[in-house]
Amino acid sequence: MSELFLSVLNMSLTASYVIFFVILVRLLLKKAPKIISYALWGVVAFRLIIPFSFESMFSLMPRNTNTVPIPHDIIYQQSPQINSGIEVVDSFVGKSLPAPAIGASVNPLQIYIEIGAYIWVLGIIALLVYSLVSVLILKRQLKSAQLIEQNIFEAKNLKTPFVLGLIRPKIYLPVGLNATERSYILLHEQTHIHRKDHMIKIVAFLILSIHWFNPLVWIAFILMSADMELSCDERVLKEMNEDIKKSYANSLLSLATGRHILNGSPLAFGEENVKNRIKNVLNYKKPRFWVIAVALVAVIVVGVGLFTNPITAKPIDNSLTSQLLKNKTEYVGDNSKVGGIISLLMFPKNIAYDSFELLTNSEPFAIIVNLKTDTESRDLYSGEANQQQFQDNAVIMFALIGNVEYINFSIDDGLAPYSIQYTREWANHQYGKDVRDFARSKEEFSKLINDTSAIGKNTDIKKLVEDNLNIIMSSPKTSSSPQDYINAHNNEYENIFKYGGEDALQYMLTQFEVGNDEGLRGQIMMRLCKELLEARNNVTDESLSPQEWYNALDIRQEIVLPNYEYDGQDTIEKLVYDTEIERDSTSNKRGGFIIVAPKVFGSYEEEDMLKVFVTTYSARYKLFDNALSEEGGSIIPAAITYRKGDNGRYVLEKYEQARDGSEFGPSIREYCTMPVSGKEIKGLADKIFKHYTDYEDIRTLLYDNLFKHLKKNGITDATLTNSQGKIEFSMKDPKYKP
Repeated sequence: MSELFLSVLNMSLTASYVIFFVILVRLLLKKAPKIISYALWGVVAFRLIIPFSFESMFSLMPRNTNTVPIPHDIIYQQSPQINSGIEVVDSFVGKSLPAPAIGASVNPLQIYIEIGAYIWVLGIIALLVYSLVSVLILKRQLKSAQLIEQNIFEAKNLKTPFVLGLIRPKIYLPVGLNATERSYILLHEQTHIHRKDHMIKIVAFLILSIHWFNPLVWIAFILMSADMELSCDERVLKEMNEDIKKSYANSLLSLATGRHILNGSPLAFGEENVKNRIKNVLNYKKPRFWVIAVALVAVIVVGVGLFTNPITAKPIDNSLTSQLLKNKTEYVGDNSKVGGIISLLMFPKNIAYDSFELLTNSEPFAIIVNLKTDTESRDLYSGEANQQQFQDNAVIMFALIGNVEYINFSIDDGLAPYSIQYTREWANHQYGKDVRDFARSKEEFSKLINDTSAIGKNTDIKKLVEDNLNIIMSSPKTSSSPQDYINAHNNEYENIFKYGGEDALQYMLTQFEVGNDEGLRGQIMMRLCKELLEARNNVTDESLSPQEWYNALDIRQEIVLPNYEYDGQDTIEKLVYDTEIERDSTSNKRGGFIIVAPKVFGSYEEEDMLKVFVTTYSARYKLFDNALSEEGGSIIPAAITYRKGDNGRYVLEKYEQARDGSEFGPSIREYCTMPVSGKEIKGLADKIFKHYTDYEDIRTLLYDNLFKHLKKNGITDATLTNSQGKIEFSMKDPKYKP
């Protein structure tokens, strides 16, 4: 409830500025039709009930409007501050706000806000109850009212006319009105109904009830009601001619009872502020065209200006992902962009980037990246085990440079250069798709970067974390809850998570250790740490503050296990298991162990070729104490082709994987053919499609294989839970008991 109260309080403070502005404009538009100033109150209503707005260059709102005046994490701040946009006010209020005492379990400000929230709710209830009781009393008084015609009633105990009802409003008139008075008053009340004023006033009263604590909202309600009546009077004069001004004013005077019905009542029109209404009627003159035109322009400008927020200066995105994407090109001959890409890549220790060459005279096009090093480093990186960073760089280049087919890294120690060459076919095979697809959007490219190791080490971790944290905390779009800050700056949040990784985690944990975890900063760092820790996080209590969470944290240690090994006797299944494990192991760069569960739909031999059709559920896990963490998984149909060697053993020849999106179905039908003749295998593709819609059998097989693997490695108690805390797998499940 405190969160809701703070949201309402922030809307009320923002609307207060709008109210001041509307009052000023209202004074300047004295000679304009009152319907124009009446319409301006709609902007006030919008600001009072909608917690967000739109941005425009025409905004008249203060520059801080996109940042709420009272941050929702103020209860966690060591030095609570507000952001009204007025430095003197912010300083004065900030000094008067109570700071949390060291060692205290509860922030005093949190208590005050909680109490304020309860008082606020009680105020709303009191106003609504008062209004309801008023309606019930009034309805009892009107039981004796006589129907005159349609929706018009007369009542003896009335001295002032009004409209009552929401869906089918009724007009109630005092008894004894002469024909002239009656015609004026009826036209007035019917105008209210025609313009839906009876509904507008009820809505306005409900808004007032929500913001009852703000005196400016009461003033706004009173002035809005006055403009409603004045504009209605002007409509009557316009309809019936200005000559009736005196008699209409006399009618108003005769109905002035001296009795004041509370302005907060959403029931009646016309009973209050009679003096001003009479004065406005007597002074009324049909406004000139230019007055109306100027007033309309002014209202439109002011309305748009108060309705919208100033444009937020978007932080310059200088992330490596964005810089790399800026150099994306379809042509290997684009010297400047290719050079820009290579200059941003990270190379291994003691390897210095020197130059590059573009081989574009004939296809296939290629790039040679010239690197300088010493003989010892050249020998070190000649081994395949140490070439991961070169592989990552090659994939990034293939993704960003459209028509390059070969990339060659030439490592020169001054004696004998060593070359490492990669092909586009190799890169596509690694990811099971055209790697150019990764460069179609920043989101997709970020996924690729996350799967490589070339970027994470390219930025100083402290700078990476702090720069992105500062951007995240700079400007929430809607409210100031931590999640809304994250939602507003998701790219920056992902930058820390993806590019910082374990190094970012260790840095943020040190910030908790030294106490640099105040307020919103601590909340965001805690969420990042929890995501990075995953199953290593032993703290389950979500109500803890960042520092309390860190104090309770005891990071679980990973138990390293090998990948799954098939121990069955089926020759085909063994081939498939070995292939899938080997394939996943090659692309696994984040550790953990791999479990696979393939379903074989058939195997076909022609000559010396064997083709097996499978859908494989593959998942990668990590084990921390007895907590399993699923690090990634996939369910992919594929066709695996083997060639029988002279020794009678099968060797992997080709791996065809179902493509994504609209190509999913066609790609499966494309590979559902015999291994040599290419003849279509009838019904096989449909069989694979049907299974893909319900793969519970391979999910069960996956967990069975996981259980066997854990048990084989001496693990007797392990549990896997999903993001909602539901247990997905447990070794204590009765179905796994002997």
